[in-house]
Amino acid sequence: MKKTSNLKSKNKSFPFLSIYGTLVYFYLYFPLLVVFVYSLNSSRSTMKFEGITFDWYMKLFQNKELLNSLFHSLQVSGLAVLFAVVMGTSGALFLNRIEFKGKDFFRTLAMLPIILPGIIVGLSLLIFFLNLKLQLSMWTVILGHMSFTTPVVMFQVLARLARLSRNLENAAMDLGANPFQAFIYVTFPMIKRAVIGGALLAFTMSFDEIIITYFLTSTYNTLPIYLYGMLRFGLSPEVYAISTVVPGLSILLIILMAKYTGSGEESIVVR
Repeated sequence: MKKTSNLKSKNKSFPFLSIYGTLVYFYLYFPLLVVFVYSLNSSRSTMKFEGITFDWYMKLFQNKELLNSLFHSLQVSGLAVLFAVVMGTSGALFLNRIEFKGKDFFRTLAMLPIILPGIIVGLSLLIFFLNLKLQLSMWTVILGHMSFTTPVVMFQVLARLARLSRNLENAAMDLGANPFQAFIYVTFPMIKRAVIGGALLAFTMSFDEIIITYFLTSTYNTLPIYLYGMLRFGLSPEVYAISTVVPGLSILLIILMAKYTGSGEESIVVR
């Protein structure tokens, strides 16, 4: 009871924080609300609202190009994250278990793909692939997405490993388990939430990514690239509908990520 009264007194002492927080959330989410409202507009005009309809959402499922681009986005993001989980988890174990000269520099270097602007990463990868005589395709897009999804998973897992004691793992090996068995049955269950949370965050970033994809794709359109192409013909209810679906999927993934990383595990700030 006393704790509750203390919280109320603190809230009364800083009323501006509540106002400030409300304004921040209004600024962040009001544009999404406007887009959602106009996606229900029965008129194709973006200047006036004539009524509510779900026809634009129904037409999305009849648009073969859009469905293909959605499938491509899911395909790229899924494969990129699958490889990122394997490489990121391995990299986290390497940085956590192995001591070597220049380790801090290597850790900083691994963060560059998520620190640098996407246009720099995309242009660098494009030049790299062209010098290797690689034809731009789905696989070049996947490799490009792996450049930033792998560090995301790696640093999520590394933050979790840094707080784990190796006593249980050592005890398992003392009882006859080999290092692989000790990792599978002892270490992995303890870092599983970090792996899943990192994978969901990486999938969200990959699914919404447009800059690197724009540099590394030829005719292989993902959903953000398709949406960008539609915007060149102006705003329409179909654009509003797609712009509502994409953030909706991202928010769902973020909620799932919060569920799996809500145990106090650290996360990194991404671009």
